[in-house]
Amino acid sequence: MSDSVAPPRPNEGGGYDFTRLVPQRSFGLKLMLVCALALAMAIPAGFVWAIFSSRAIAAQNAVYEVTNLQAGSQNLLGPVIIVPFERDVIVSVNTVNNTVNQVQTKTGRMVLYPETGEVSTDLVTEIRKRGLQEIPVFTANSVFKASFNPSRIAAEAPTGARLRWSEARVVMNMSDLRGAKDARLTIGGRILEIAPIEVTIAEISGQPPQQIRLLGASLGWTEEPVAAPLSAEATLSVSGAQNISAAAFARDTTIKLSGNWGSPSFDSGVLPDRRKVEKERFEAEWHIPFLARGVPGVGADLSIGAVISPGATLLDEGNPYQSVERALKYAPLFIGLVFLTYFLFEATSRKRAHPAQYVLVGLAQTIFYMLLLSISEVMGFSLGFLLAAIATVLALSLYAGAVFGSRMAMMKALAVFSALYALIYVLLSQEEYGLLVGSVASFLAIAGTMWMTRKLDWYGVGRTQPAPQI
Repeated sequence: MSDSVAPPRPNEGGGYDFTRLVPQRSFGLKLMLVCALALAMAIPAGFVWAIFSSRAIAAQNAVYEVTNLQAGSQNLLGPVIIVPFERDVIVSVNTVNNTVNQVQTKTGRMVLYPETGEVSTDLVTEIRKRGLQEIPVFTANSVFKASFNPSRIAAEAPTGARLRWSEARVVMNMSDLRGAKDARLTIGGRILEIAPIEVTIAEISGQPPQQIRLLGASLGWTEEPVAAPLSAEATLSVSGAQNISAAAFARDTTIKLSGNWGSPSFDSGVLPDRRKVEKERFEAEWHIPFLARGVPGVGADLSIGAVISPGATLLDEGNPYQSVERALKYAPLFIGLVFLTYFLFEATSRKRAHPAQYVLVGLAQTIFYMLLLSISEVMGFSLGFLLAAIATVLALSLYAGAVFGSRMAMMKALAVFSALYALIYVLLSQEEYGLLVGSVASFLAIAGTMWMTRKLDWYGVGRTQPAPQI
């Protein structure tokens, strides 16, 4: 039998019947139509993405509201000594006729970090709710121990500097003072009263001096201190949300962090030297030597606290938005795989599926992502995925049985779609290997389709015989 197409012939109205030019059972054309419909499903998937984006933004706004009321991320700074100084400098002043040199008095401050320091911080965490959102907040209790070498101040001071020892202070800090609960300081065996203070940042690069707020206390010195080690102990109690870190406040610093939270992320610049993460608790320890610190141990007008600050972010494992976002990114792939499965059912059976039925299948998959998002917000991602997948797989399988008029088709669809949605969950769980899993699955799906349709009559020009059994 030839595959040629019969020429058009006149119809009863005198015109020509061009329908014979179009293959009546062309699986090739049907596959191209199915691919086009799969691409068209990106439109409703885009609307679901818009809904997801608005919900994710609302969740982030809830976090901002809680942190604005409670206090946000906290970076703790241990004891640091600052001593103001003044010195005379010669500056050139332009007059009408010439340039003259004048003596001006400039001010600055010497900053002395401890020789060695250790901070131990323990977190007590809890969950605050804002609508459907759950935001982890904490109370941090920190204990600092430090040892200073005051003789470094005069030794490293600029030439001609007159140190104002009577104004020497020891300062501590946190990034959000609204979270301050309690602060205590003992230095050289004396208990000092901690209070909010303002420290002047000297003029740099032509910019006017600025004021920064710290916690500090006067050291009560009247003259240069004796050249002997000066020990200090301090405690800070602060509240905050999401992230906690501690600055490497000494030339050689040990930082210990622990808390009753099972999903910390050590993403504050330096990974811990030792860590232990359990279901409901974690412990971590860092050692920051002087060479890795990146800031001198003493100097004029050093930036206070501009050093490495290891810490942890309290991840909310119940937050579903990251997982739902990854699922939506793979939506076109899995919609295409479901369409391909329906096409194989059609190609290997005597039943034909209408394009409108493919559209309904695509819309059912789109609704799956809406179900996933809405249920996950209330019950968590894993349970949300399970319920949404069960509902969608049952709907697709029952519909396949009805479309192709076979209980066997329904059972095959149930098995195939169950495996497909299980693959989606594995792909979302394996974030690092998600691309590999998706690529291999797509290749196997296409290779399987090529094998199953290797004997299929793709042209089907005017054919009336049933489809071959594959």
